[in-house]
Amino acid sequence: MSENPSVNRSLKDKTMDHIDHALGRPIFPLRESYRNYFATDANGPQARAFTASPNWKKTGQRDDMAFFSVTDLGRHALVDHLKTIENPWKAFVVSFDGYTKIVPAQSRSAAKYSWWLEISDCWNDLRFIDFAKHARVRAV
Repeated sequence: MSENPSVNRSLKDKTMDHIDHALGRPIFPLRESYRNYFATDANGPQARAFTASPNWKKTGQRDDMAFFSVTDLGRHALVDHLKTIENPWKAFVVSFDGYTKIVPAQSRSAAKYSWWLEISDCWNDLRFIDFAKHARVRAV
Protein backbone atom coordinates (compact mmCIF):
# COMPACT_ATOMS: atom_id res chain seq x y z
CA MET A 1 0.00 0.00 0.00
CA SER A 2 1.42 3.39 -0.99
CA GLU A 3 1.82 5.46 2.16
CA ASN A 4 1.73 8.91 0.56
CA PRO A 5 0.23 8.98 -2.93
CA SER A 6 0.38 12.02 -5.19
CA VAL A 7 -2.51 14.29 -6.14
CA ASN A 8 -3.01 15.96 -9.51
CA ARG A 9 -3.38 19.57 -8.36
CA SER A 10 -2.05 23.03 -9.06
CA LEU A 11 -2.15 25.79 -6.47
CA LYS A 12 -2.81 29.43 -7.37
CA ASP A 13 -0.32 30.67 -4.76
CA LYS A 14 2.96 30.07 -6.61
CA THR A 15 5.01 30.03 -3.39
CA MET A 16 2.92 27.13 -2.09
CA ASP A 17 2.74 25.54 -5.54
CA HIS A 18 6.56 25.36 -5.66
CA ILE A 19 6.63 23.65 -2.25
CA ASP A 20 3.88 21.25 -3.31
CA HIS A 21 5.71 20.51 -6.58
CA ALA A 22 9.04 19.91 -4.82
CA LEU A 23 7.38 17.35 -2.54
CA GLY A 24 5.67 15.57 -5.43
CA ARG A 25 2.19 16.92 -4.60
CA PRO A 26 1.58 14.42 -1.76
CA ILE A 27 -1.81 13.87 -0.16
CA PHE A 28 -0.08 14.08 3.26
CA PRO A 29 2.52 16.91 3.10
CA LEU A 30 3.90 16.18 6.58
CA ARG A 31 4.77 12.58 5.75
CA GLU A 32 7.79 11.46 3.79
CA SER A 33 7.10 11.68 0.08
CA TYR A 34 8.77 10.08 -2.91
CA ARG A 35 10.68 13.31 -3.63
CA ASN A 36 11.82 16.51 -1.98
CA TYR A 37 13.85 18.64 -4.35
CA PHE A 38 13.63 21.65 -6.60
CA ALA A 39 16.27 22.66 -9.15
CA THR A 40 16.61 26.21 -10.39
CA ASP A 41 19.09 28.65 -11.92
CA ALA A 42 21.72 29.25 -9.23
CA ASN A 43 21.99 32.96 -10.02
CA GLY A 44 18.30 33.64 -10.66
CA PRO A 45 15.69 35.41 -8.57
CA GLN A 46 14.05 32.13 -7.57
CA ALA A 47 17.28 30.81 -6.02
CA ARG A 48 17.70 34.07 -4.10
CA ALA A 49 14.10 33.88 -2.85
CA PHE A 50 14.50 30.23 -1.80
CA THR A 51 17.77 31.01 0.02
CA ALA A 52 16.07 33.82 1.97
CA SER A 53 13.02 31.71 2.87
CA PRO A 54 12.80 29.49 5.97
CA ASN A 55 10.69 27.08 3.87
CA TRP A 56 13.71 25.99 1.82
CA LYS A 57 17.18 24.59 2.44
CA LYS A 58 19.88 24.65 -0.21
CA THR A 59 21.17 21.12 -0.67
CA GLY A 60 23.74 21.67 -3.37
CA GLN A 61 24.88 23.37 -6.52
CA ARG A 62 26.40 22.10 -9.75
CA ASP A 63 27.51 24.47 -12.45
CA ASP A 64 24.67 26.97 -12.87
CA MET A 65 21.97 24.87 -11.12
CA ALA A 66 21.06 25.16 -7.43
CA PHE A 67 19.18 22.42 -5.62
CA PHE A 68 16.79 22.98 -2.74
CA SER A 69 14.65 20.83 -0.44
CA VAL A 70 11.58 21.78 1.58
CA THR A 71 12.11 22.24 5.32
CA ASP A 72 9.70 21.06 8.03
CA LEU A 73 8.54 24.67 8.31
CA GLY A 74 7.74 24.63 4.58
CA ARG A 75 5.76 21.40 4.96
CA HIS A 76 3.70 22.94 7.78
CA ALA A 77 3.15 26.10 5.71
CA LEU A 78 1.77 23.93 2.89
CA VAL A 79 -0.57 22.11 5.27
CA ASP A 80 -1.85 25.44 6.63
CA HIS A 81 -2.35 26.73 3.09
CA LEU A 82 -4.28 23.62 2.03
CA LYS A 83 -6.58 24.07 5.04
CA THR A 84 -7.10 27.73 4.18
CA ILE A 85 -8.14 27.04 0.60
CA GLU A 86 -10.32 24.09 1.63
CA ASN A 87 -8.41 21.61 -0.50
CA PRO A 88 -10.99 19.22 -2.03
CA TRP A 89 -8.60 16.23 -2.12
CA LYS A 90 -8.96 13.63 0.61
CA ALA A 91 -7.39 10.26 1.23
CA PHE A 92 -9.55 7.14 1.13
CA VAL A 93 -8.65 3.53 1.83
CA VAL A 94 -10.15 1.27 -0.83
CA SER A 95 -10.20 -2.49 -0.22
CA PHE A 96 -11.01 -5.12 -2.84
CA ASP A 97 -10.29 -8.83 -3.19
CA GLY A 98 -7.83 -8.86 -0.27
CA TYR A 99 -5.87 -5.80 -1.45
CA THR A 100 -5.91 -2.35 0.11
CA LYS A 101 -4.72 0.95 -1.25
CA ILE A 102 -4.78 4.62 -0.23
CA VAL A 103 -6.46 6.51 -3.06
CA PRO A 104 -6.56 10.32 -3.21
CA ALA A 105 -9.88 11.59 -4.54
CA GLN A 106 -12.53 14.21 -4.00
CA SER A 107 -15.22 11.72 -2.93
CA ARG A 108 -15.64 8.09 -1.89
CA SER A 109 -17.19 7.14 -5.22
CA ALA A 110 -14.36 8.88 -7.13
CA ALA A 111 -11.81 6.92 -5.06
CA LYS A 112 -13.57 3.65 -5.87
CA TYR A 113 -13.77 4.46 -9.57
CA SER A 114 -10.14 5.63 -9.69
CA TRP A 115 -8.86 2.33 -8.32
CA TRP A 116 -11.12 0.32 -10.60
CA LEU A 117 -9.67 2.22 -13.59
CA GLU A 118 -6.18 1.33 -12.39
CA ILE A 119 -6.78 -2.39 -11.87
CA SER A 120 -9.08 -2.89 -14.85
CA ASP A 121 -6.06 -2.47 -17.13
CA CYS A 122 -4.77 -5.87 -16.03
CA TRP A 123 -8.10 -7.42 -14.98
CA ASN A 124 -9.99 -6.61 -18.17
CA ASP A 125 -13.03 -8.80 -17.50
CA LEU A 126 -13.76 -7.06 -14.17
CA ARG A 127 -16.82 -4.91 -14.70
CA PHE A 128 -17.18 -1.79 -12.58
CA ILE A 129 -20.54 -2.94 -11.22
CA ASP A 130 -18.91 -6.14 -9.89
CA PHE A 131 -16.00 -4.18 -8.46
CA ALA A 132 -18.34 -1.65 -6.82
CA LYS A 133 -20.41 -4.37 -5.13
CA HIS A 134 -17.39 -5.84 -3.34
CA ALA A 135 -15.06 -2.87 -2.86
CA ARG A 136 -15.08 -1.10 0.51
CA VAL A 137 -14.10 2.56 0.97
CA ARG A 138 -13.36 4.50 4.13
CA ALA A 139 -11.86 7.92 4.80
CA VAL A 140 -8.33 8.03 6.21
